[in-house]
Amino acid sequence: MAKKLGLALSGGGSRAAAQLGALKALNDNDIEISAYSGTSAGSMVAVLAADGVDPEVALKEIDSFSIFTMVNLSYSLSGLSNLKKIKKSLSRLLSTENLEDLPVPTLIAATNLNAGKIRIFDKGPIIERVLASSSIPVLFAPQNIDGSNYVDGGMLMNLPAEPLKDYCDKILAFSITPVVERTKGDYNRILDIGLRTFELSVQGNVRTSKEACDLVIEPEELNSFGIFSFDKMDKMFDIGYEAIEKNIDDIKALTKED
Repeated sequence: MAKKLGLALSGGGSRAAAQLGALKALNDNDIEISAYSGTSAGSMVAVLAADGVDPEVALKEIDSFSIFTMVNLSYSLSGLSNLKKIKKSLSRLLSTENLEDLPVPTLIAATNLNAGKIRIFDKGPIIERVLASSSIPVLFAPQNIDGSNYVDGGMLMNLPAEPLKDYCDKILAFSITPVVERTKGDYNRILDIGLRTFELSVQGNVRTSKEACDLVIEPEELNSFGIFSFDKMDKMFDIGYEAIEKNIDDIKALTKED
């Protein structure tokens, strides 16, 4: 019997387009995924994949995103927005309402601000869980679930590989958070400082999570793209596709019988 393969998808904003390209390449090579996990933008890709949404259809939907259209730019004490664009897009694309009803087991990581811990969701409303996992602190308002406030899972677990161990034999990770040195930048504004601090914390916990993976794919070409590079989605999609093609033999080896 072939080994079950789990796919962990990290957060990384617009670079999730590369993960959609990766999914298309996996589909084209008949690689079956037995379980998905995702954080932030990766959680959105994970639920779409598990629900059987064509990666190119998903790309076309999110290709219209920008930092201006993705959010409702109304200020509050907790953040700038409630991610209305993502909510509407997921509503159009998904045919399943709850995580436990997806055809393929899917896990979503979000940070519980009240408890100061990561929470792995495997049940409940899909869109609510994805929004919680995607709420970058300072930029987006926390999501309230069962009386607790949740923000981006990337704070504590941007590459949710460990939770997949109970669902598969081997873990493939597609990380879209390469370490990027910022030689220039305006750090006089609280938003810039907050986002850079968040970025650094994310990079730190990704290194730890990689140890739980059997194969990690992290295209270096993504270094030149930011989390809000929504005008370059097609190019990142192609980068993701090519990254899988380059590693396809190693990926197939993961599923072979002993």
